[in-house]
Amino acid sequence: MTKRLALPALPLVLTALLTGCGQDTYGQDEKNLQVDNGEEFTLSVPVEAAMGEDWYLASPAPDKDVVRSTGDREETDGSDNDGGQSATHYFDFKAVGKGTTEIRLLECPSLGCAGGGDAGGEISPSPVPSGSPTPGADERGRYHTYKVTVK
Repeated sequence: MTKRLALPALPLVLTALLTGCGQDTYGQDEKNLQVDNGEEFTLSVPVEAAMGEDWYLASPAPDKDVVRSTGDREETDGSDNDGGQSATHYFDFKAVGKGTTEIRLLECPSLGCAGGGDAGGEISPSPVPSGSPTPGADERGRYHTYKVTVK
């Protein structure tokens, strides 16, 4: 007689294993983060792709002894109510040592920032030319600072 393994328990075991493998994702409004040493986490920000908006990891970089960037990506969410495409930009990090550091992201509306970008060089909010009308707040580059404490 052969014995059979109890397969009904397999989905429960797989669910338990996969639940612990995820990483925390923090939205644009979550500015004070506490993460465990060794934890991977993501900052998630909305992108108005149809309007030419971009996001960048800005200088100064986070303390490399506390947090390290592991990459970034942009995912299109589909069409928004205005017929354009909405997207989300994800910045991935890993906590590598105890301490506190800041992560700065730069939000760049279309033509709202100057610099090298992917071609190299630092990106910063564009200056307003003298004699020109001051652009509205939604047309200028803005920094978003996240304080990260690694326990």
